[in-house]
Amino acid sequence: MSLPAVVTFWLYLIFLIPSILFCIFCLYYFLMDGQLRQGLHNHVFILILFFTLFYELTDIIWFIYYSHTGIVLSSTPIFCLIWIYIDYSGFVTILFLMSWATIERHILIFHQNCMATSIKRFLLHYLPLIVFSIYPFLFYFIVFFVMPCDVPFNYNKQRCAHGFCLFNNALVGTWDAIADYIIPTFIIIILSIVLIIRVWYSKYRVGQRIQWRNYKKMAIQLISISFLYLILYLPFMILNTAYTAGLSTDIGFDFFGITADLSYLIILFIPFLCAFSSPELRKKIKKITQTCQRSRRVVGPETFPMYHLRSNRVVRRTSVIH
Repeated sequence: MSLPAVVTFWLYLIFLIPSILFCIFCLYYFLMDGQLRQGLHNHVFILILFFTLFYELTDIIWFIYYSHTGIVLSSTPIFCLIWIYIDYSGFVTILFLMSWATIERHILIFHQNCMATSIKRFLLHYLPLIVFSIYPFLFYFIVFFVMPCDVPFNYNKQRCAHGFCLFNNALVGTWDAIADYIIPTFIIIILSIVLIIRVWYSKYRVGQRIQWRNYKKMAIQLISISFLYLILYLPFMILNTAYTAGLSTDIGFDFFGITADLSYLIILFIPFLCAFSSPELRKKIKKITQTCQRSRRVVGPETFPMYHLRSNRVVRRTSVIH
C-alpha cells in the first residue's frame, strides 16, 4: 500500500516548483559568491544541491506524471531503465553526500589540523566527495545495464516495477540494502546527535565560546537537514532493516509503502533548509524580499498645481491625478 495517487500528485507538485527555484537560488550564490564558494564546509552542499536539482528535474517530474496518469511517461524499456537508474543512483548519491557531511563536520569543527595541508585536504575532503559522487552511478549502472534481469517492464507501475532486479542476486540486494541505505542513514542520525552533544559541550566549556561561534552555522546547517532524515526516512529504514534481517513482509508492509513515498520529500525540502540555515543566504533572501516589497508599493494620489488663462489672467487650480 502507498499514498493515494491524487494525494501524492498534489503533495509533490506543490513543493516541486518552489524547491527548484530555491535550489537554483542556493547554487547561484554558492557558486558566484567567492567567499561562499571557497568555504570547505559549503562544497558538499554545493554537490548535494546539484544532484538535488538534477533529481527534481528528472525523477520527481516523472514520478508526478505517473501519479497523475497512472502510467509512465514513455512506455519503452529504455525510458524505464533510465528512470530506475536515475532514481536509485541519484537518491543514494545525495544520501552518501549527506552522510559524509556529518562526518566532515566533526573534522572541520573539532579537528581543523586534518585540513592543514593540501594533501590532507585532498584525502579528507576532495577525494570522498569524488568517490561518493561516482560510486552510486557506477554500481547501479552495473546492476541495471550489465547484470541480467528477467523482470518484465510494467508500464502501469511506479518506475516500471524494475527495481526488483536488485533482488535477483541475493548478495547484490543485501549489499545495496546495508551499504547503500542502512549504514549511511544511521551515520547521518547518530553522528548528528553526537555533533549536537559535542558542540553543546564546547559552547559551555571554558575557553571554547569563540570557537563555538565560528562553527555554529556549520552545525546548524547540517543538523537541520539531518532532522529531515530523522523524521521522513528513519521509519522507512527501520522497516527496511528489519525486512533485510528476515522480518516477514506481512508485518507493517502497508506502512512501509507509505513511508517509502514520503521519503522522497526529503529531496524537495533540502533546498529550503540549505537556504534558511545559512546566515549568508538568509541575508540574500531578506534583501530580495525587501526589494520586492518596495517595488510593489502602490503610489498614492498626488496633487500638483495646474495653470490656465482666463480673461487675460493666470488662474491657479489644484487638480488630483490618479
